[in-house]
Amino acid sequence: MNAIHRILMSTDGSITAIIEAVTQKKVQVETIEQKIIRADKELAELLEVDEGDEVNYRVVYLKADGEIYAKAISFTPLKRLENSFKEDLMRADIPIGKIMKKHNIEARREIIWSRIENADSKLADELRIADKRVISRNYNIIHRGKILINITEFFPVERFRV
Repeated sequence: MNAIHRILMSTDGSITAIIEAVTQKKVQVETIEQKIIRADKELAELLEVDEGDEVNYRVVYLKADGEIYAKAISFTPLKRLENSFKEDLMRADIPIGKIMKKHNIEARREIIWSRIENADSKLADELRIADKRVISRNYNIIHRGKILINITEFFPVERFRV
Protein backbone atom coordinates (compact mmCIF):
# COMPACT_ATOMS: atom_id res chain seq x y z
CA MET A 1 0.00 0.00 0.00
CA ASN A 2 1.43 3.37 -1.00
CA ALA A 3 0.93 6.82 0.53
CA ILE A 4 -1.99 7.72 -1.76
CA HIS A 5 -3.79 4.49 -0.80
CA ARG A 6 -3.36 5.33 2.89
CA ILE A 7 -4.66 8.87 2.28
CA LEU A 8 -7.75 7.54 0.46
CA MET A 9 -8.45 5.16 3.35
CA SER A 10 -8.11 7.73 6.10
CA THR A 11 -8.83 11.24 4.82
CA ASP A 12 -11.72 13.24 6.17
CA GLY A 13 -11.28 15.76 3.36
CA SER A 14 -12.48 16.11 -0.22
CA ILE A 15 -11.95 13.02 -2.38
CA THR A 16 -12.54 15.11 -5.50
CA ALA A 17 -9.62 17.37 -4.53
CA ILE A 18 -7.37 14.35 -3.93
CA ILE A 19 -8.22 12.81 -7.30
CA GLU A 20 -7.63 16.16 -9.02
CA ALA A 21 -4.26 16.50 -7.27
CA VAL A 22 -3.21 12.95 -8.22
CA THR A 23 -4.37 13.12 -11.85
CA GLN A 24 -3.81 16.85 -12.43
CA LYS A 25 -7.14 16.79 -14.27
CA LYS A 26 -10.60 18.13 -13.48
CA VAL A 27 -12.91 15.50 -12.02
CA GLN A 28 -16.28 14.94 -13.66
CA VAL A 29 -19.19 13.35 -11.85
CA GLU A 30 -21.21 10.84 -13.85
CA THR A 31 -24.48 9.94 -12.19
CA ILE A 32 -25.34 6.28 -12.69
CA GLU A 33 -28.53 6.23 -10.64
CA GLN A 34 -30.43 8.64 -8.45
CA LYS A 35 -33.85 8.19 -6.91
CA ILE A 36 -35.88 8.94 -3.82
CA ILE A 37 -36.43 5.86 -1.66
CA ARG A 38 -38.14 5.24 1.67
CA ALA A 39 -35.90 4.26 4.57
CA ASP A 40 -36.38 0.65 5.58
CA LYS A 41 -35.49 -0.49 9.11
CA GLU A 42 -31.78 -1.00 8.33
CA LEU A 43 -31.36 2.30 6.47
CA ALA A 44 -33.33 4.18 9.14
CA GLU A 45 -30.93 2.85 11.79
CA LEU A 46 -27.89 3.71 9.67
CA LEU A 47 -29.04 7.30 9.09
CA GLU A 48 -30.74 7.77 12.47
CA VAL A 49 -34.08 8.64 10.86
CA ASP A 50 -37.57 7.15 11.04
CA GLU A 51 -38.62 4.20 8.92
CA GLY A 52 -40.43 5.50 5.85
CA ASP A 53 -38.53 8.81 5.72
CA GLU A 54 -37.55 9.95 2.22
CA VAL A 55 -33.89 9.38 1.37
CA ASN A 56 -32.00 10.38 -1.76
CA TYR A 57 -30.13 7.33 -3.11
CA ARG A 58 -27.34 8.31 -5.49
CA VAL A 59 -24.64 6.31 -7.30
CA VAL A 60 -21.91 8.23 -9.12
CA TYR A 61 -18.54 7.72 -10.75
CA LEU A 62 -15.78 10.27 -10.23
CA LYS A 63 -13.87 10.36 -13.51
CA ALA A 64 -10.77 12.07 -14.82
CA ASP A 65 -9.91 11.86 -18.49
CA GLY A 66 -12.65 9.26 -18.99
CA GLU A 67 -11.23 6.85 -16.38
CA ILE A 68 -13.18 5.97 -13.24
CA TYR A 69 -11.23 6.84 -10.10
CA ALA A 70 -14.07 6.27 -7.64
CA LYS A 71 -17.55 4.87 -7.35
CA ALA A 72 -19.65 6.44 -4.60
CA ILE A 73 -23.00 5.34 -3.21
CA SER A 74 -24.74 7.86 -0.97
CA PHE A 75 -27.87 8.00 1.16
CA THR A 76 -29.13 11.44 2.16
CA PRO A 77 -32.17 11.98 4.41
CA LEU A 78 -34.11 14.68 2.57
CA LYS A 79 -35.66 16.15 5.73
CA ARG A 80 -32.20 17.35 6.80
CA LEU A 81 -31.56 19.40 3.64
CA GLU A 82 -32.31 23.03 2.85
CA ASN A 83 -34.29 23.35 -0.40
CA SER A 84 -31.44 24.94 -2.38
CA PHE A 85 -29.01 22.18 -1.28
CA LYS A 86 -31.61 19.55 -2.21
CA GLU A 87 -32.03 21.11 -5.67
CA ASP A 88 -28.28 21.01 -6.31
CA LEU A 89 -28.06 17.43 -5.08
CA MET A 90 -30.92 16.38 -7.37
CA ARG A 91 -29.24 18.07 -10.35
CA ALA A 92 -26.84 15.20 -9.96
CA ASP A 93 -23.53 15.85 -11.65
CA ILE A 94 -21.92 17.98 -8.93
CA PRO A 95 -19.62 16.46 -6.29
CA ILE A 96 -21.20 16.49 -2.83
CA GLY A 97 -18.18 18.32 -1.38
CA LYS A 98 -18.61 21.12 -3.91
CA ILE A 99 -22.34 21.38 -3.15
CA MET A 100 -21.50 21.67 0.55
CA LYS A 101 -18.90 24.34 -0.14
CA LYS A 102 -21.33 26.32 -2.34
CA HIS A 103 -23.90 26.34 0.47
CA ASN A 104 -21.33 27.07 3.21
CA ILE A 105 -22.17 23.84 5.03
CA GLU A 106 -19.82 23.30 7.94
CA ALA A 107 -19.58 19.57 8.49
CA ARG A 108 -17.22 16.84 9.51
CA ARG A 109 -16.66 13.37 8.12
CA GLU A 110 -16.63 10.37 10.45
CA ILE A 111 -15.07 7.30 8.87
CA ILE A 112 -16.96 4.18 9.94
CA TRP A 113 -14.70 1.63 8.21
CA SER A 114 -12.07 1.36 5.46
CA ARG A 115 -10.29 -1.61 3.92
CA ILE A 116 -8.71 -3.10 0.84
CA GLU A 117 -10.78 -5.89 -0.66
CA ASN A 118 -11.25 -7.77 -3.90
CA ALA A 119 -14.04 -6.37 -6.04
CA ASP A 120 -16.64 -8.82 -7.26
CA SER A 121 -16.80 -9.36 -11.04
CA LYS A 122 -19.60 -6.82 -11.49
CA LEU A 123 -17.69 -4.01 -9.72
CA ALA A 124 -14.41 -4.91 -11.48
CA ASP A 125 -16.20 -4.76 -14.85
CA GLU A 126 -17.89 -1.48 -13.92
CA LEU A 127 -14.58 0.12 -12.95
CA ARG A 128 -12.82 -1.47 -15.95
CA ILE A 129 -9.97 -2.86 -13.84
CA ALA A 130 -7.73 -5.91 -14.23
CA ASP A 131 -6.40 -5.81 -10.65
CA LYS A 132 -9.57 -6.50 -8.65
CA ARG A 133 -8.26 -4.87 -5.46
CA VAL A 134 -10.23 -1.82 -4.39
CA ILE A 135 -9.98 0.49 -1.43
CA SER A 136 -13.44 0.74 0.06
CA ARG A 137 -14.67 2.90 2.88
CA ASN A 138 -17.84 4.12 4.49
CA TYR A 139 -18.34 7.38 6.34
CA ASN A 140 -20.95 9.82 7.55
CA ILE A 141 -20.98 13.53 6.87
CA ILE A 142 -22.19 15.10 10.11
CA HIS A 143 -23.87 18.53 10.16
CA ARG A 144 -25.37 20.10 13.28
CA GLY A 145 -24.84 16.84 15.15
CA LYS A 146 -26.88 14.74 12.71
CA ILE A 147 -26.01 12.49 9.77
CA LEU A 148 -26.40 14.59 6.64
CA ILE A 149 -25.09 11.93 4.23
CA ASN A 150 -23.79 8.36 4.45
CA ILE A 151 -21.32 7.48 1.70
CA THR A 152 -19.60 4.27 0.62
CA GLU A 153 -16.73 4.70 -1.84
CA PHE A 154 -14.67 2.30 -3.94
CA PHE A 155 -11.27 3.25 -5.40
CA PRO A 156 -9.45 0.98 -7.88
CA VAL A 157 -6.00 0.36 -6.37
CA GLU A 158 -4.40 0.22 -9.84
CA ARG A 159 -5.41 3.82 -10.66
CA PHE A 160 -3.50 5.19 -7.67
CA ARG A 161 0.01 3.89 -8.24
CA VAL A 162 2.99 6.17 -7.60
